[in-house]
Amino acid sequence: MAYASQLWGKATRRWLDTAWRLSSTAVLVAVVAAGVACSGQSIKDPDHDEKKEKARPFSSDPQTKDNLNEAIGDKEDWRYWEADFTGKAEVRVDVSKWEDSTSLSAQVTVYDQKGTKLVDRPMSQANPSIKEAFDAELTLKYYVQFKLNSGKGEYLAACGTPLDPCSACTEKQECKENKCVDKPCGGGCPEGTRCDGGKNECVKVVVKPENKCEGVSCPKGEMCFRSNGRCGPIPEKKPDEPGESKPNVIDCSVIDARDAGAGSVLTLSAGENKGVKKGNSGFVKGVKGGTFTIIEVYPSRSKASCKVPAAKLAGQTTAQIKP
Repeated sequence: MAYASQLWGKATRRWLDTAWRLSSTAVLVAVVAAGVACSGQSIKDPDHDEKKEKARPFSSDPQTKDNLNEAIGDKEDWRYWEADFTGKAEVRVDVSKWEDSTSLSAQVTVYDQKGTKLVDRPMSQANPSIKEAFDAELTLKYYVQFKLNSGKGEYLAACGTPLDPCSACTEKQECKENKCVDKPCGGGCPEGTRCDGGKNECVKVVVKPENKCEGVSCPKGEMCFRSNGRCGPIPEKKPDEPGESKPNVIDCSVIDARDAGAGSVLTLSAGENKGVKKGNSGFVKGVKGGTFTIIEVYPSRSKASCKVPAAKLAGQTTAQIKP
């Protein structure tokens, strides 16, 4: 009987020791949990996107819906957009559904990959819709930070192609059917070229020279006439006497005279350059009966049929032609 009593006592003490250890552990766990809760360590961002390194992409929907809530530790959201074009991009934010408009205080900021700030705007009920443009470059990432100071509520956001696609066109582009396309030849061609619209490229301008004398070399005492590109004697120019006006007479000289039948053929120093035409009439000054008619016209010369033989000209070389 005494032996059984001893066994019962030992078993009871072991059970009490075990129970004490278990209860002490439970109390310790409860104390630690309470301490963590009081320190605030249990309040973490439920979205896990509170840093740039944790940024999530914008959704494929037209607008990304998200929330910010100071009470649960969701005070900052990060999103990113990878540019699929080069040109003007746009970030849009709508906070019209914010629950507590009186205490709303937040900021939306856009950064490029290097951390350069491109857009920085406050989010408020006074200005519930934000739309800001920035320059984007193909394949680069752009980060958008939504930072809450106070309040809570839902917001809608989008980043990428502007709602007005034409606003994304650069200076070298134009908008056609709501798409940005390159202007012909990139908006201009260098001097001496022109744009071939069909090929969308600059081509060399071929200019036909108006001066037919280009590259023509004439002997001394002659000049090239642009009308036909041929050389001929340089026309004589005599200064008009003061007050003298002869609009209906062309002065010239007799260069050569040769007998032809009962009369002669004269070579005169005036031709197309002075407006001489076949059929014009004229006379040799100082020669009786020395009238003539133009029968051939050249750039700076003409031939005339004269009624008197060459011998009767007696060296007279001054003549006049009536157009």
